[in-house]
Order: sequence, then structure tokens, then C-alpha cells
Amino acid sequence: MDNKKQIYAWIIVGVIVALVVIYFAVKGGGIVPSGNQSGQTSGMQTASGTVAAPGASPVTNNGEVLAPSGQVANNAAVPGSETAPSQSAPVASSSIPASAIKLNVSTAGGFVPSTFTVKAGAAVTLSLTATDDQTHVLRFDDSSLQAVAIGIGPGMTRVITFNAPTTAGTYSFHDDVPGHTAAGVVGKMIVQ
Repeated sequence: MDNKKQIYAWIIVGVIVALVVIYFAVKGGGIVPSGNQSGQTSGMQTASGTVAAPGASPVTNNGEVLAPSGQVANNAAVPGSETAPSQSAPVASSSIPASAIKLNVSTAGGFVPSTFTVKAGAAVTLSLTATDDQTHVLRFDDSSLQAVAIGIGPGMTRVITFNAPTTAGTYSFHDDVPGHTAAGVVGKMIVQ
């Protein structure tokens, strides 16, 4: 009987993860083609600031990342809320700004690179690309960064822009899909 309960629990978790991915896909829109032929963009100007990709939070001239509410984004908010930094719509990997930290993820290879370094308080643009046929959700372990989350489906790329913590240190992250963390899909952001 315990095996059946475990199977049902995994099915429920799988359905929840699928619903989260569908929610972000519907909220974010469709695939966005590359902005130019070189495959690199420096961001698009909007009335609120510069965005790395459509749907991602803008960065003001002062380097503050804005939430959908128009206020400075709160990294400790609930992911996807009006006060959290916004992830982009799915984008072509060739349209990711050159300044972005580009991560690939697969269940077999984990996050590549698994460690990256950012400046304390700086606006950080992070892209995540699934290089396998799995769903992945990047989440930070520290509750001060719980709003910084990227959910992607197989072969998908999304971008999120957020302000790095002002406190130097190592901030670990993981793939929040059941079984992926246990398989070693983890990484670290070093804030200097």
C-alpha cells in the first residue's frame, strides 16, 4: 500500500509541476525570435527601463530591477507575484543578451556552469536553457531569493533579471522538479 501512496504522491507532484510550467508559458507568451542577426542583443528600451527579453523585469537607469507592479522587485516575494522579478516569455537562445549569465540544464549533466559570480547589489540577467526533454525549475535555497525562479519545458529558454543580494556570500540553487536535486542538479551563485 505504501508504494501506491508514493506513486500517487509523485503523480500529484508531477501534475503540480506541469501546471506551474503551463502557467508560466501562458503568462509569458510564445517563443520570441532573435532581435538581430548577430544573435546578441543588449536589451530593449521600454518606458520603465531596459529589458533583457520580452516579459522579463526592466532595469532602471539606476540599476534597480522593477516588478510588474512598477515597484523595485522583491526577491523574497512569491514567485510570479506582482512584486517579484518576472521571468521572460520563452526566447530563442540566440537572442539572450551577451551580458547575461547563460546556464544550460539537463538531468544527466546538471547545471552548466554550476557556479557563477556576480557583484553584490548588481542587476543580474540569468538565462536557463533545457538541453534535454525534461521540465526544470531553477530555485534558490535562500528564502531571500525565493522569488528568483525560472520554469522551463523541454528545449526551452527563459530569462530572469533580478538584483543580486547586497550581502556577499554563496547562494545555492537547485532544480525544484522532484528527483532532480537528488540527481545532483544543483549550483552556486557567488556574490562578491
